[in-house]
Amino acid sequence: MTYQAFDDDYVNRLIAQDAETEHQFISYFNALLVIKLKRTLRTRQAIEDVRQETFLRVFRAIRRNELAKPERLGAFVNGVCNNVLAEYYRSASRLGPLPADGLDSSAEYRNPETELQAEERKRRVHGILKELPAKDQEILRLIFIEEQEKDEVCRRCGVDRGYLRVMLHRAKNRFRNQLPKAGTASRSASV
Repeated sequence: MTYQAFDDDYVNRLIAQDAETEHQFISYFNALLVIKLKRTLRTRQAIEDVRQETFLRVFRAIRRNELAKPERLGAFVNGVCNNVLAEYYRSASRLGPLPADGLDSSAEYRNPETELQAEERKRRVHGILKELPAKDQEILRLIFIEEQEKDEVCRRCGVDRGYLRVMLHRAKNRFRNQLPKAGTASRSASV
């Protein structure tokens, strides 16, 4: 495979949706992405899903003129692929296999103390959330409780991904700052 150099002209042709340039771009990066993904993913379907999502996001970013340095297009594609791969693994871990004997296999073995602690933790989290500004409450609820995709959260909050990251960071910090206060309040109420 020959090394491809990228410049402003090449990226401008991609922005203009020049079919020949897009075809060359896809054929060049397709081989590189498949090599990378075969090392980490087990099925052809998973490789294809991550590869297509990577191309989709790269083309969106290019058309939004989000690529600051055209000569770094290869690194940009690699970074997008890494992000998509990480999201794939996170979503796969959320959708882990069900127990062999059905959904309620642990129902017989429930520990009342563990359930009580889980309920206490839920009350504590909801209490802290109520103390936060409305925007922080919404972002934390959508991402951590409802497990919404970040693109959906961006759409609902009217912000882009970069600013959502900043808002989420601030909301998590405010939540963490409330933890000691909530712990003290719940301990004094139980004494």
